[in-house]
Amino acid sequence: MLHLYGSHAAPQHSAPHPYSVRHHTTHDAGEQAAYLHGWSQQYEQLTPGIFEGQVDEICISGSQLFAEKSNQTLQESCCIEENTLVIGVPVRLDNYGWCDGWQVDLNTLLLHKPGSELLFRTPGQLELLAVSVSQSDLLEHARRVEQQEIAPHLERVLSPRRNPQTARQLRDFLGAVMASLNASPAMLAHAPLRKGLKEGILGTVISIIGNPESVDPGPRTSVGRQQVVARAIEYMRTRIDEPISVSDLCTALQVSRRTLQYCFEEVLQINPVSYLKALRLNGVRKELRSSDPLRTAIQDVAARWGFWHLSRFAQEYRQMFGELPSETLKGFIGHHRTPAH
Repeated sequence: MLHLYGSHAAPQHSAPHPYSVRHHTTHDAGEQAAYLHGWSQQYEQLTPGIFEGQVDEICISGSQLFAEKSNQTLQESCCIEENTLVIGVPVRLDNYGWCDGWQVDLNTLLLHKPGSELLFRTPGQLELLAVSVSQSDLLEHARRVEQQEIAPHLERVLSPRRNPQTARQLRDFLGAVMASLNASPAMLAHAPLRKGLKEGILGTVISIIGNPESVDPGPRTSVGRQQVVARAIEYMRTRIDEPISVSDLCTALQVSRRTLQYCFEEVLQINPVSYLKALRLNGVRKELRSSDPLRTAIQDVAARWGFWHLSRFAQEYRQMFGELPSETLKGFIGHHRTPAH
């Protein structure tokens, strides 16, 4: 479901609209990843069941506030845009998450520098609030308004940072702003309000970055094992249409089968065989959701993704996503849409 306020299809060459408010609900993890404006990311569903997600997004002159909800464990791979700083905080989770090998709980601040890449294994139930801001806007505001030079602090940004008080303050601030603007989006039509709100956002981010006080960031997986998993995921994704085996991965990464198993179980809490299967099932789902049922044979799609036993494939697909592949494909007629950006 999509609603737009103050963000209309503009004529070609026109200036971008100064604000937008978007609401999306979805039953597909990949679709949810695509709904977040300006992000390069990929979500794979790792636990079985019907996916239910929601994204609320508010963009204000280069700053972005968003709230995300999901009800299945996901593997999220994201690339942060250049000149963009992102800070997030959980609102609700039913278990620990893991971001770049660090354990994530309600007291965790997720800080991501411009141009960085992140791997986030979410818990089964997650609500997250986050803000992304332009680094150049941040530096300029710090010099002009706060009389601070925060570039050295940006260099020391570490994700995550565990600080109960700061996490609560950010959660309260972002939650109040999102609730107010979602209830009355027409307020954003007033330029003075947008200016004041943006300055409040920048000031809040600066206060977090400039506050080095934190407690123990919590458990972290081995950096070496994180690197092995990241390399394995990259290898799988670039060769997803090939009959990859665990032996292939071990040879390519020059690690033993036992080491590969330990790395995946520690970093992602899933073994490499199960992850590869989930990756392929998500790939099939993405292709079926974008295909014309009158011109698409499910067995051909399944074969391209490495599934040769069709009845077993259908059973595994239904177990993962709560519907048969044929139901996903038929959904093209009435429900297919391309996420708006």
